[in-house]
Amino acid sequence: MTFFTGILTLRVWTAIVCVVIGYLLGNIQTAIIVSRAYYHDDIRNHGSGNAGSTNMVRVYGYGPGAITFAGDFLKAFLGVFLGQLVCGAVGGYIAGFFVVVGHCWPIFDGFRGGKGVASSYSIAIFTFPLGALGAILIGGVILLINKKMSIMSLAAMLLFFLATLVFRLNDLPLVILAGLLTIVVFIRHTENIKRLVHGEEQRLHKEGK
Repeated sequence: MTFFTGILTLRVWTAIVCVVIGYLLGNIQTAIIVSRAYYHDDIRNHGSGNAGSTNMVRVYGYGPGAITFAGDFLKAFLGVFLGQLVCGAVGGYIAGFFVVVGHCWPIFDGFRGGKGVASSYSIAIFTFPLGALGAILIGGVILLINKKMSIMSLAAMLLFFLATLVFRLNDLPLVILAGLLTIVVFIRHTENIKRLVHGEEQRLHKEGK
């Protein structure tokens, strides 16, 4: 094995480590943990059937929803941090992306997870704070106007991707990461997009209110 082949092999293995770290962290489903621990039930049996903070708000209220958002946010933050320790900035991007993949399609919970929004916001803030905060702020204004969380989620992720294209085009791995996160979030919101088109999307509120 030559020196350069050894370096390439090392990089492949460190990238694989980042993938595994991210995916396993993504499998920590805060919504499922909270719903089982405090309500002896599975959040996926209620509402939209989604293991995410929005469904937690609708089913159990804003407190459990906030805890879920925080847990999903922090695991992505940890994933990026650990990925950077293993393989630098690109390692952080890889691990962060696979946190979202693990969150959306968790192998330990039957591949039925959340939609990846909280984790994607975390990665965006960690990797490009100004672009992320600007995108989320505009998304928040949109939420205040129409009360539909899905529109905020989609708009904020799309705006973050556009921000990387405009301001961070020199960091191609970040642009690719932002594009992949946006694609995943849009895929996970396919049903929401259909309801939005037909004017049937629910506003953010607790069930029964």
